[in-house]
Amino acid sequence: MYLPPVTSRAFIAMQNLDIQMLATCNQHEIRPFLPSLVRMSLLFPMETTRGMMECRKQILVLLVGIEIVNNIVALLQVDYHELEVEVKKEQMLRQKIGVTQQDSAHFHGLQNGIALGFERADTTRKVRVVLSELFYLQSQIAEQNLLGPRGLSENIIKQSELFDNEIYLEEITDIICVALAELPSLITVQELVDTLLYVNNGAAIICWIVANAPDTYKDVVAALISTGDEDTAEGKLKLTALYALSEMNPGQALATRFLCMELMRMPSLMLKLSLKDPNDLIAFVSGLLLGNDSNVRSWFGVFVRTSQKRKGDALQMVRDELLKQLQNLVVFSHNAKLPEDYTVQAAAILRLYSALRGIAGIKFNDDELHLLVQLVTTKPSPTSAGIRFVSLGLCMLIACPSLISQSSLESRAIEWMQWLVKEEAYFENKCAIKYLRLVILSVRPSQ
Repeated sequence: MYLPPVTSRAFIAMQNLDIQMLATCNQHEIRPFLPSLVRMSLLFPMETTRGMMECRKQILVLLVGIEIVNNIVALLQVDYHELEVEVKKEQMLRQKIGVTQQDSAHFHGLQNGIALGFERADTTRKVRVVLSELFYLQSQIAEQNLLGPRGLSENIIKQSELFDNEIYLEEITDIICVALAELPSLITVQELVDTLLYVNNGAAIICWIVANAPDTYKDVVAALISTGDEDTAEGKLKLTALYALSEMNPGQALATRFLCMELMRMPSLMLKLSLKDPNDLIAFVSGLLLGNDSNVRSWFGVFVRTSQKRKGDALQMVRDELLKQLQNLVVFSHNAKLPEDYTVQAAAILRLYSALRGIAGIKFNDDELHLLVQLVTTKPSPTSAGIRFVSLGLCMLIACPSLISQSSLESRAIEWMQWLVKEEAYFENKCAIKYLRLVILSVRPSQ
């Protein structure tokens, strides 16, 4: 049984402590937030205002009838001060005998394995076993990281009898969420995230942890992005966690995308977040390639070139979306007449494709070639936007000769330029754009 996903609706409600909105969620949606909700209902509030007391009452009403609440109440009754002392002693002892010499099962004398020992243990011992396993995994990961980053094809997931057993996954996650709140000096959110990345279902557990501490969302995302490298196995794990966190909190998609661009990290995540709003895709990618920041332009250009070789899914998804928009524009252009309402959009997409070819070195496929030539050779209205579109089309034909590498496409382009030669006076009179005449003459086909 996998962990129920954290829905965006429930996360927003928890983030804003909107109990009324949480009350509209079903038990499946509320389940990830139970550790913090139960803790809030039991702790004496710092403020005894009428509003706070009413909020607490609403939380209690929300928790009524949920059986798992009793298990979480038991977790909150553990003596965490005493537990912290014992765990610190265990850590010191491990350092003496070697951090990876004994796994958690042997260390705690669990003869039948850690999973069975966990099932039979009382609540306090369960918390100790989970914390011990986390610290054991943490030490293994630290030793592994000393060897340097691993290649994409390497499997760096740590095997753990406890975390690999899905039957205990919800209970383990509840323990981690409660321990994180009760033992702030012993474990931190970021340390937990860095460890849980390497276990099975790690991304789902991380989402639950962040859901129970919504104020940590930005810090967790920023840390994952700033240390992420998509070309390594570790970076791939971080990418998976970031996708899950972004799905949980879509309202932060733009902020996360900006952080990727600012830090020049995780370009795949940046593009996939951009695809959530296709109307903004052209403007955003154009800004990357044609903006004033040369470092960002170079970084993204390298990503596009390497993604083409590796056939990266994020770049392909962007190309598919751009192709769809390109196809729509061609469909709207009846009899090669570009409607005035679509002229600006058509010019923007031509500008982007030119940048992708000229700066990022993208190679157009057959579908892109045919649709681009069809769009370039449409006949816009004689407006300022139309003149701009024609200028971009001419420049694109000059800069991207591969567009007319096929005889049929070349014939279409020649026919269009001959039309421009005949219509140049019309354009000039209408819009007073004299430079267009020079551009047309410079590319006029020989008779």
